Amino acid sequence: MKIKQVTRVSIYAAFIAVSVYLVPPIHIPSIQVAFTLQTLLIVLAGFLFVPKEAFLTVFIYIAIGALGLPVFSGARGGLSVLLGPTGGFLFLFPLVSFSISVLKSKTKNKLYDLGMGLLISIVLLYFLAAIWLSISLSIAYFSALISLLPFVPFDIVKLFLAYFIYLKFPTEILKS
Repeated sequence: MKIKQVTRVSIYAAFIAVSVYLVPPIHIPSIQVAFTLQTLLIVLAGFLFVPKEAFLTVFIYIAIGALGLPVFSGARGGLSVLLGPTGGFLFLFPLVSFSISVLKSKTKNKLYDLGMGLLISIVLLYFLAAIWLSISLSIAYFSALISLLPFVPFDIVKLFLAYFIYLKFPTEILKS
């Protein structure tokens, strides 16, 4: 990777980490999952970056959190967070960014990009993360999936916001 790419990836990973402090998490106590800005930035990384950069940006963020830096929701860090109820989301975030980056249209086709973003960042992410949630909380998979429904409207708004930012972002900044 070129210096410019490494710098972009590092700065964006730091931005994801800082986002935890911008809006305090709103917890749903029964499932120990909170509303945060993370998904907005995970999706935005997929739209802004090429696949390798999108994946690395989010992977670095997860790695620094795994090392114990307080960059996860609620200013927490460490392996215990990754192994907790939100671990499924955290482990899947790099793949979400990567998948969006791979599948986004080259022509910024709004309907396609938003539909694909919805499929990856909500449908696929929720169905897979609910597996981890159900195991970590020892509840039925369907109960875990249903418990995530309050997040769907907010994540749809975050998807649209991420896409709007992507459309307005000067593309020359991201060119290698």
